[in-house]
Formats: sequence, structure tokens, C-alpha cells
Amino acid sequence: MKKHILFVIIILTVIIFIYFSSFKNNTEVENLSEGKEVTKEDYIYKDQLLDLGYNINEIKVIQKKVNNITAKKYLLSKKYANVTKFLYSPYFNINNIERYENYYKNNPNYSIDDIVMYVEIGLDNEFYTNVNEIDNYLDVTALVNKYNKLPDNVTYDDLVTLDTNYSNDGKKQLRSEAYDATIDMIEAAKRENIKLTVISAYRTSEYQNTLFNNSVNKNGLDHALMYSAKSNYSEHQLGLAVDFNSVDVNFDQTEEFKWLKNNAYKYGFILRYPKDKEFITGYSYEPWHYRYLGIDIATKIYKENITYEEYIVKFSKKTYQ
Repeated sequence: MKKHILFVIIILTVIIFIYFSSFKNNTEVENLSEGKEVTKEDYIYKDQLLDLGYNINEIKVIQKKVNNITAKKYLLSKKYANVTKFLYSPYFNINNIERYENYYKNNPNYSIDDIVMYVEIGLDNEFYTNVNEIDNYLDVTALVNKYNKLPDNVTYDDLVTLDTNYSNDGKKQLRSEAYDATIDMIEAAKRENIKLTVISAYRTSEYQNTLFNNSVNKNGLDHALMYSAKSNYSEHQLGLAVDFNSVDVNFDQTEEFKWLKNNAYKYGFILRYPKDKEFITGYSYEPWHYRYLGIDIATKIYKENITYEEYIVKFSKKTYQ
């Protein structure tokens, strides 16, 4: 009798073991199909990737960096020669893998991080192409450049006028937050015997259009594209940008510029179009043009010595897996 009971127990133990082993395996398969991390020894898409020409080391990188759903969507149609390099960039966005590859072919001397950074900014497209119309123009962090334009007929209900103590004609306007920061900055400069005067601030789309056309008529289109913005592509239309003292490249030789360079970030402003960054911003060096972004962002941009475009890519969070 005891032997019979022992035999039954053994049989039941074997059945239970087989059942739970099967359940575990099925769960692993379900997890794989849901795009969760691969826990099996063989990567689910190993054979397909081998057929495309990837080697084992490349597949290990893909397995580590990209989940199954993403791999299936983006990586199983063709072999990308440099994908495993791009995957290690902190700015990588798998949606743009094709663009990275194409841009790298045309710019083989750039680092991998630069390739990814510049594509994320949009520099693989000509300026004023592949344009996005922004809808967050009320935010102080809104990005307006040659790839991001304002909608037509944007209006603001918080514009404040700078009087003649702060502007050249007593008519210049800024959004309220930028206005307060500008007053604070001008007053701080004044205490150090530095005189700052706003000569340009908020602009309507009509006025910006007039300025651009005048620049074209006076200096030609190529010059205008580097020194002026088309209507709805100007930061001045945000009511958050100011030009100080003189629209002259030699302004950077003045004490006023030196003060701004060292102090503007403390009040939330950045030098928006710095020297040697023209290929990123799309504009020639403008030592007089400052953009309000708030103290935290302006301080980070100042310390990193980067443009606003680079800041957005470098510090925005992207989920690509």
C-alpha cells in the first residue's frame, strides 16, 4: 500500500513539474511577443538579422538596446551599416535611423554623436524645408527657427510696452515674463555703468515680412536668408527676443556685449545666434540678439556653451524602444 501511495506521489510530482515548465515556457513566448526584454539564450530575431548580414556581435548590441516590437518595426527590412554605432548615442531616436545613415554617408568626418545630434535638429534637411508648425507658441520654451514656424495671425494678451528708459522709442513690446526679466537685467547693468537699450522686440508677422523683403531688395536673397527671418519664422514674433543697442557685428567689441555675454543667463537670456554655430542656427552671428528662456534653461545653455537647438536634443527625454 505504501509503495502504491509513493508511486502515485511520484507520478503527481512529475505531472506538476511538466505543467509548470510548460506554463513558464509559454509565458516566455508571450513576453517575447509583447516586446518585453529577451530572456532566452537565442534572440527572437537572430535568424532574420543574420540573413540581413548582421554579425553576432551586432545582434547582441541590437538585442541589448532594442526590444522586439521596435526591432520588428524598424530593423528587419534591410541592414543598416552603422545602427550599432548609433544605438550608443544618448540622443538616438530609432524613427530616424534611415536619416542617420544617409547623413553619415554625406558627412563621414562627423562623430556618431554629432550625426545623431544634427539629424535630430533637422540639419539633414535644407533650411525652410520639412517645416513643423508649432502650437506651443505661448510657452517661453517654444522653438522657432527655420524648421519650426508660427501659425498665421498669432496674438498675445500679455504684451507690455518698454518706455524710453529701456527702449529707443518707448514703443517696443515684450511678453510680460520677458519684459520683467529685461527690466531687471537693464537695471543690473546700469548699476555697473553699462547702458543697455532695446532697439527691437516683439514684431507682428506683417512687420517681419516687410523687414525680410526690404533685406532681399537691399542685399539680395542669400544675404537676407542669413541675416533676416521669413515671416512666421522669427523669434521676435514670440515676444521673447530682444536686440540691444546696435545691429552691428562690431557690437561684440563693446563693454555692453561683454557684460551681456557674462551676465545675460542670470536673467534668463541666451545669446541666440552665436559665432561658429551658423550652420546650426541658420543665421549669421548676431551679438545683439538675445532670447528669453528662463533662468534654469539659460544657465544650462551658458554653461554647456551650446545653442538652443542643441539643448533641446541633448536634454529632452526620448523613448525609442
